[in-house]
Amino acid sequence: MDIPEFLRRYEESLKRADFSNRKATELAGVKEDSTRNPRRKGTSPDILSVIKLAKVLDVSPFYFLEPLGITPELLEHRPARGEPGEFVQHPEELGWLRLYRSIDKAKRPMVAAMVRGAIDSDAA
Repeated sequence: MDIPEFLRRYEESLKRADFSNRKATELAGVKEDSTRNPRRKGTSPDILSVIKLAKVLDVSPFYFLEPLGITPELLEHRPARGEPGEFVQHPEELGWLRLYRSIDKAKRPMVAAMVRGAIDSDAA
């Protein structure tokens, strides 16, 4: 956890937005202690407060969270293969999923067989 780096990024974002700490915390609806305690005591800020401040300062929450050890990879959940709600890895996969869900359940096996046939004929 790199509190000084978090504070550096936060201060940089305040300057870019031309906000005081008080203005940013008021707009975010968080206590000023959310940023005072890391400065004075070196403690980790409240995560929800950090996310709200990022929104007010128009930066990605992860810009502030990464120095605190919270990354997208840490929060990402990738279910086991075949689990319902499996993670969509590419935008075009979402299109395929929506198409599949629009097909009548009774016709899905036939459509799956047609797609497999097209894949098999390409492989040959």
